[in-house]
Amino acid sequence: MDTAEPHNPNWIVLAQRIHTLGGRSLRDGAIAISDGRIGALGTPRALLRARSRDTRVCDLGAAVLTPGLVDCHTHLLYWALSRNLIIDVSLLPTLNAVLQRIHTHARKMRLGDWVVARGFEHNRWTGGLPCAADLDRAVADRPALVRSRDGHTVWLNSAGLQRAGVRASTPDPPGGRYLRDAHGRPTGIVQETAIDALPDPLRELAQRTDVVALGIIDRALRNAYCEAWAHGIVGVHSMDDGPSLYHLGRQREQGSLGVRVVHAVQRRDLGAARAIGLRSGCGDEWLRVGGVKIFADGALGSQTAYMLKPYPGRGGFCGMPTLAEEELHATVRDAAQHGWAVWIHAIGDRAVREAIQAISAVRNKSGPALPHRIEHAQCVRPVDIRRMARAGIIASVQPCHILGDIPNADRYWPRARHAAFPLRRMLDAGITLAAGSDVPIETLDPRRSLFAATQRTDEQGQPRGGWFPAQRITALEALRAFTLGAAESIAGLNGPGTLVPGAPADLTIWDADPLATPPEQLLEIGIRGCMVGGRLHLTDPAA
Repeated sequence: MDTAEPHNPNWIVLAQRIHTLGGRSLRDGAIAISDGRIGALGTPRALLRARSRDTRVCDLGAAVLTPGLVDCHTHLLYWALSRNLIIDVSLLPTLNAVLQRIHTHARKMRLGDWVVARGFEHNRWTGGLPCAADLDRAVADRPALVRSRDGHTVWLNSAGLQRAGVRASTPDPPGGRYLRDAHGRPTGIVQETAIDALPDPLRELAQRTDVVALGIIDRALRNAYCEAWAHGIVGVHSMDDGPSLYHLGRQREQGSLGVRVVHAVQRRDLGAARAIGLRSGCGDEWLRVGGVKIFADGALGSQTAYMLKPYPGRGGFCGMPTLAEEELHATVRDAAQHGWAVWIHAIGDRAVREAIQAISAVRNKSGPALPHRIEHAQCVRPVDIRRMARAGIIASVQPCHILGDIPNADRYWPRARHAAFPLRRMLDAGITLAAGSDVPIETLDPRRSLFAATQRTDEQGQPRGGWFPAQRITALEALRAFTLGAAESIAGLNGPGTLVPGAPADLTIWDADPLATPPEQLLEIGIRGCMVGGRLHLTDPAA
């Protein structure tokens, strides 16, 4: 029996199997929990002897326990708010289907004067990107704004263009653009940094502190926590902004924060964060400051990911760097000198290369409390994987994106697709993987990443035999990316990511063993809930 605090535990949890991910696995095992931390692991017989009258015993029967899953890339607050306030058009197969759904819900789902939707995926349609006149067919009497599935393209109707002040004379900002027709008039499509100049009704709600807004925000977060618990998620790393950090901090003070949060600081807010004494690692095990979020490029679906080779048929267009290379280096250097880790969004192979170069230039300086990370790292050349490993950079990856991006990579990265989602190559080079979902770009469901990482097919099993199957990883390696890798990506400040005495009592409860389930069945494996800091959350409390 492993023992730290075996006496008078608050909880004793029994399960058919416990994968500690710390070098051992227990069959018919038990965990004793005291004051939100693991006190001991051992047999039910041994640990039940230590219980008192106040000890609660939870016999989970045939369930399997693992360390609690941490989603290392989310947009927690804005996902929570969008679930009930924004029209979801994700996965709709045609432009007409998208317009019909927006028209149907436009009268009852509004944010102020705006109709807002998200999730359009024009790569599923024929005819390419839509235009303002298309959206006018669904909403003509008020401004409308629709975000693409990857979040890097926004589609406005005519009233939205007018409200946003976008006209023929509006210049493209560095790292962004307003698409225009043959006469120079805006088409209604806005990409990358140009999006920052548009009205953002959801962010305007998040910036409010009146009673009505706080009620909406708190209800949305409570519902989001329930969704996270149901998927076995005990913690998240959030990539959102200052208002998000404010509301989560408010909930931390009130004791209502439902999952552990490590929160990024946006590059634009770094000066203000430094002025009040924040730096990477500040906080506690429930709410901690993470790295500075920096965008180096766009996304594959919008064809704005910054590539070494041009996109086919685009006249030499290689995507969009959202930050000039010299400015990226200066930002990373300044952040590191002041105790900040950097979390750099880089998807295209050129953006990843420039991010590695910027981080490598500061890696021997007195560093921050947390490691530097590249978020997404979707297309990485083998030579850059070796450089990334030498620099000790964490790869914050979302394997679930493989499910939808196979056709996009085949279409838009024909000469680079062999370097897309190189999970095996990164692991073999010694790079730590920290896994996440990028919710709401994807769902929060971790099973999608387990399936995608081990199968490298879509949900229908295509292509048969897997897409570049040599880059598959095992279920154990994928699970480690949600646990040990998540912990390593924040230097273990919230615990080791394993079930050992003294660690936070964060558990994920599975119906079956994810390490013994055939990979093709991982999408269907049941998750019963989780425990976060000694608080039990079961999807079916009677189970």
